[in-house]
Amino acid sequence: MVTFFGQFIGGETEQSIRPIISLLRQNGIGGILDYASEADITKEPVPETTKSGVVQCRVYEYNGELQCDKNVSVFKSCILAVHNTAPEGFAAIKLTALGLPQLLENLSTVLLVTQNLFAKFDKNGDGKISLEEFQKVCNEWNIFRDTPEEIDRIFSLFDSNKTGYIDYIEWMKTIHLEKLWGLLEKNEDLRKYLLNEEEKKLMDSMVKRLKEIADYAAGLKVRLMIDAEQTYFQPAIDHIVLDLQRRYNTAYPCIFNTYQAYLKNSLLRVQNDIIRAQREGYFFAAKIVRGAYLVLERKRAQEKGYEDPIWPSLKDTHNNYHRVLDLVFQNMHTGLNVLVATHNQSSIEYTLQEIEKLNLSKDNIYFGQLLGMADNLTFILGRNGYKAYKYVPYGPINEVVPYLIRRVQENSNILSNAQVEKKMIEKEILRRILTGEFLQRNNNMSVTVEKY
Repeated sequence: MVTFFGQFIGGETEQSIRPIISLLRQNGIGGILDYASEADITKEPVPETTKSGVVQCRVYEYNGELQCDKNVSVFKSCILAVHNTAPEGFAAIKLTALGLPQLLENLSTVLLVTQNLFAKFDKNGDGKISLEEFQKVCNEWNIFRDTPEEIDRIFSLFDSNKTGYIDYIEWMKTIHLEKLWGLLEKNEDLRKYLLNEEEKKLMDSMVKRLKEIADYAAGLKVRLMIDAEQTYFQPAIDHIVLDLQRRYNTAYPCIFNTYQAYLKNSLLRVQNDIIRAQREGYFFAAKIVRGAYLVLERKRAQEKGYEDPIWPSLKDTHNNYHRVLDLVFQNMHTGLNVLVATHNQSSIEYTLQEIEKLNLSKDNIYFGQLLGMADNLTFILGRNGYKAYKYVPYGPINEVVPYLIRRVQENSNILSNAQVEKKMIEKEILRRILTGEFLQRNNNMSVTVEKY
């Protein structure tokens, strides 16, 4: 386990990770620090009262509000570690560590209901809601129990651009957390989705903790990356992160959201969020990954009887990953920032080709791989002036075991490529021996680079 720990974990403390951070920086590579202590995969099904019936849902174990407060301190120490050891780097956090995870699921349900309301108002399906459509649906469905004048006033609040219609971006922009409950209370059918007063307090505490962390990161000029989680949490996470980006991404890209390209709706989500950032004048910042919860998501979809949210094949996921990148690259002129987080060599080569073809600046495009994996890609990128990063988890060895197990589960396809990397290593060693370069290598060259 110690050998395994040393391969994939940077160290146990901020002090112990300094050598690996220093080694990376010598080779033009930055760090994405993540305090990797997390709860193990739950052994029991989530209680039915959580409205999901999900089994083996990997989240931070909820041990009360005091523990969530402690997690704030842990994340702030991680941010400080970035500031002290890798000032150009990132800190990564998970929202499920900051409150009762089931609240995110409940809020996600509420948000999906709210999103679906847009389609209900959009009678002709043109992607816009006119005042006439708004009035008609309000009367038909009793969405708002108000006078015609009040309905007109509510329409005007949604129509922030004063165009005479509401599009989807305006619809969701107006639905802030504090207004959401009031909207649902106005309709008897929707009222069942409301959180009770205690749940609202817990949700407010979760958001407050996240804002405290974001304030701390912004104060130290550290970029904060909010990891993606399961689909039944993600709408709530997206909603909360967007509010953070509105506040903290006006001067520079401080808050990064994460998009999983194996999800069928990921391209549309990225498109909407880019438009939203452009309209409201803040930096769009994103980490693009393929996805980490495939088995759990498909099992849940089958058990609950809804459409699998994940693309049916790996090829479909690859294609969608590149479509998402294309969309981002087409909008780079508006100040977008993107972390291309992948171990897939073809995706990295594709990105490099697009940078050259579209004459894109390297400044806003980052590359990220896990510590201990795909070093042949990361170090080449770093040496050639690209913004390459290693995802460096750290924490006590007895507390990061669940993280290590998850990495094996999530990256079995990476591990299966070991033979390919082995052949690359053998070929490079043979080349160096035949050319005499192997004996001439500088003794100060890092071991990690030398083995490639």
